[in-house]
This record gives sequence, structure tokens and C-alpha cells, in this order.
Amino acid sequence: MEDLVDSLTRGNPTEVKVVLATVVIALAVYQLVLIAVGYGRLRPRFLQALPASRAHRAIGDALLVLIVVVAVMCLAEYGWDDDGGTHAVAGAILLGVLFVKVLVVRAGGRLGRLLPLLGAAVFALLAVTWLASAGDFLADA
Repeated sequence: MEDLVDSLTRGNPTEVKVVLATVVIALAVYQLVLIAVGYGRLRPRFLQALPASRAHRAIGDALLVLIVVVAVMCLAEYGWDDDGGTHAVAGAILLGVLFVKVLVVRAGGRLGRLLPLLGAAVFALLAVTWLASAGDFLADA
């Protein structure tokens, strides 16, 4: 798997991972804005709640794919390296919380009231994971 990642990234897996993770965190901030409009917390004139909620869902699906791609790249390239302990633990918990959130979204019903909490947890875990890896990389650059 490591050879595949090296081949796909032309020998720059860290740089590609940092770029993808930074795109993910930027889109996650956008997700917060969209869902605030969806829940009626923000009311811009140019965006209504229903289109904002639909965009949030569509972007969330794309983000899930990007997060899994970045996670696979991390595991293929670095494994469970001791140097990235916080990063690895936060990333693993993030994947677990994302799994639960997807289950809650698909199940619907009364569990839907957990979505704001799960969404906040996903964002916080994304931020911790990003800061523990990409943030360090960008700070050193």
C-alpha cells in the first residue's frame, strides 16, 4: 500500500496529505456556516435553510471520502508511529465518530437530535487531527 501511495503522490505523500487535510478543514468550517443557516442561526438573504442543509449533506458526503483517503494515506505511509500519537488517536476517534454520525443521519428519527453534538465532535476532532500533523508541518515550512 505504501508503494501505491508513493506512486499516486509522486513521492510526496506528506505534502499531498497536508494539502488534502487543509482542504478538509476549510470545508469543515464552511460546513459550520451551512448548518448554521440550515438551523436558522444565520439568515443571509442569499441562502435559505433548505438549500443550505442540502449543500451541507452533499459536501459532508464528499468530506467523508476525503477524510478516509487521508486516513488511508496516513496509515500506509506512517502506520501507528509513536511520534504522531495525538494525531493517530484523534484520527481514529474521528473515524469512529464519523461512522456513528453517518449511522444517525441514515437512521433518522429521534436520534437526529444528536447530530449537532456529533457534528461539533467531528469538527473538534478534525481540528485536533489537523493541528497535530498538518499544522506542525506548515509551521515548520
